[in-house]
Amino acid sequence: MNRNDNLLEYVAELYYERGLSQQEIGSIINASRPTVSRLIEEAKKQGVVKIVIETSVSKNNKLSNRLRKAFRLRDAIVVNSSFDFDKSIDICGKAAAAVLSSFIEPGMTIGLSWGRAVNALVDAMDDTSISDVNVAQMVGCMTMGNPSIDSFSIAQRLARKLHGTYSSINTPLIVKGQEVYNYLINEPMISDSLKKALNVDIAVNGVGCFDDPGNSIAQSGYFDSYKLDRFRDNGAVASFMGWFIGPDGNRVDVDDIYLISTPLEAVKKVPLSIVLNATAQKAEATMAVLRGGYADILIVDEPLALKLLELSKK
Repeated sequence: MNRNDNLLEYVAELYYERGLSQQEIGSIINASRPTVSRLIEEAKKQGVVKIVIETSVSKNNKLSNRLRKAFRLRDAIVVNSSFDFDKSIDICGKAAAAVLSSFIEPGMTIGLSWGRAVNALVDAMDDTSISDVNVAQMVGCMTMGNPSIDSFSIAQRLARKLHGTYSSINTPLIVKGQEVYNYLINEPMISDSLKKALNVDIAVNGVGCFDDPGNSIAQSGYFDSYKLDRFRDNGAVASFMGWFIGPDGNRVDVDDIYLISTPLEAVKKVPLSIVLNATAQKAEATMAVLRGGYADILIVDEPLALKLLELSKK
């Protein structure tokens, strides 16, 4: 399925199944109402719109709309899934891959962090050629533990699937001491990659929480329990883009521990930020990301969506 097919499927779903107006759809895909109207007609001609809309992943459209409105998101997608994290995040990854494919255009830069959620999206992406696309690693490396969830590996694999290029941040995510940190971020190749990460067109991220022993932080082997306890003691409830954040979405720091990653404020300036996560266990962490304003399109499973809506009322 190419980008245009994904876009037609996405627009048709928003219009026919979720009941959004053409103006609302235009604000989601950043297009004029006449363009949306043209895409709807094209979806009919191409056979996307039949008796039912054919989508690669089953979705709960009513819950999607509730979530979008509750958090004033550009869009929210809730997949019909209530499995464990690994199975649900694979389904969310397929939904996220379709959304990402519908937005990618020639000349764009796609920014990625790391972890199981982003890895699921990359696994679900089709092999397709889009001219002059660059994939930018947005966080430092976590080469210990499971290499498949590392930012370098993920960026490299997505670039290969898109037949594009990639820029890497060849430095550890975490370093001790300001002198080492300053040396690394000022090294020319690393500095250049960090600058590219500041100017991505689309960012894709997952969300980590402390209560999941199978999360990417634990799998990486990069943070020992003492370091994690220090972040938790300072109020952190989630990890996002390699940073640790509190319930309000603000960054939580620990003395003498330095993280090499794209600044959180830069994520807010990205034209499109896609965040995916799964299971109700990740609700507090995901809520912190929403409160921080780091997500434009949120893709989750049903248990997480329901828990987020419950938390929004408190």
